[in-house]
Amino acid sequence: MHIQTVFDVLRQPEYTGDNRCIPCTINNLAIAAVVCIWLWVMWWPGAMAFGSLALLSIVFRGYLVPGTPTLTKRYLPDRVLSVFDTVGTDPMTTEETVAANTERLLVESGPLKPCEEFDDLCLTSQFRESWYGRMDRITTSETERQALAETLDTDGEIAFVDHGEAFTAHINGQSIGQWESHAAFVADLAAARELPQWIDQWDRLDVAEQGTLIRGLRVFIDLCPSCDGPVTPVSETVESCCREHTVLAISCDGCDARLFESVADSIERDPETV
Repeated sequence: MHIQTVFDVLRQPEYTGDNRCIPCTINNLAIAAVVCIWLWVMWWPGAMAFGSLALLSIVFRGYLVPGTPTLTKRYLPDRVLSVFDTVGTDPMTTEETVAANTERLLVESGPLKPCEEFDDLCLTSQFRESWYGRMDRITTSETERQALAETLDTDGEIAFVDHGEAFTAHINGQSIGQWESHAAFVADLAAARELPQWIDQWDRLDVAEQGTLIRGLRVFIDLCPSCDGPVTPVSETVESCCREHTVLAISCDGCDARLFESVADSIERDPETV
């Protein structure tokens, strides 16, 4: 019990675990290695002792040299930090070219059209009616398991787990997908059943391309699939490693279900805040 207490005192959760800054760790390991080599030449017992203490410091505190997080944020270019930072990223949705191609295909196929009152894209009335109709049937008369089994053409055992901040689906114990919420899952499942009726080449698209089209439609939802209330776009700042991200999200007003979430950009944090 005493050892556990000591470790808890030493550990800095803001710089370790999921919050560990990989560039900071690499810099400190390099510094520790150089010092150990120099000490080994001078006095090897000192090198062994220093190496052990340095490793413990990096493991439990996140860094060896005081101020490393501040120095890393101040002097390392953002493009370098982004290589080590994967929080909130989705390779199928962050590329501008992928987003443009998704919108183009949805416009050409009929689900989307240019809005009449402002410069953006909107759901066509016919697709909106069909899509929302499927959402309603999935949540009322048709079981979600049945709808998912028919969509994936599987007779495996389907199970759902609602984690609060995430909703997952499993077939025979294996996870097949994760959504921001149950509402997001219903929207995607309904879209997966409706889009093949609109996109002629649907069966020729790979799974990643189909997923991008399905997920992209959630941006245009204006009525929550779970609570039938309005939805609101919001932006929030999420800390990750040595940077901050602006996250754009769409949530249901009535039940706070998160329908969509995407990283908009990266913001360099003020070094004086650490």
